[in-house]
Amino acid sequence: MDNLYCPLSMAKLTHFRSHDLTSRRVVSVELPEFLLRAIEHRLSEANRGASESERVTLNHLVERELAEGLSIAEVALLERDVPGISAAVSRWLDEIAE
Repeated sequence: MDNLYCPLSMAKLTHFRSHDLTSRRVVSVELPEFLLRAIEHRLSEANRGASESERVTLNHLVERELAEGLSIAEVALLERDVPGISAAVSRWLDEIAE
């Protein structure tokens, strides 16, 4: 994979805003069709036989997938550049445990 295409500039990725890290923002991403189909399949599998209150949404799935790639060591390193991220991650983990 020598030539990876990423339309998102690194400047956008490395500029951190100083707002509440537990707040949420809407983002838009462009994905290849095969990934969308895979996500749809995972949602279908996760929701098979689930009650309305147990149903998984696309937001839930994407949030969990992204969070799984974030290690405790990385959070500790990020704390220097993104003060409060450790506390935000801890609150998020408490919320999903409920």
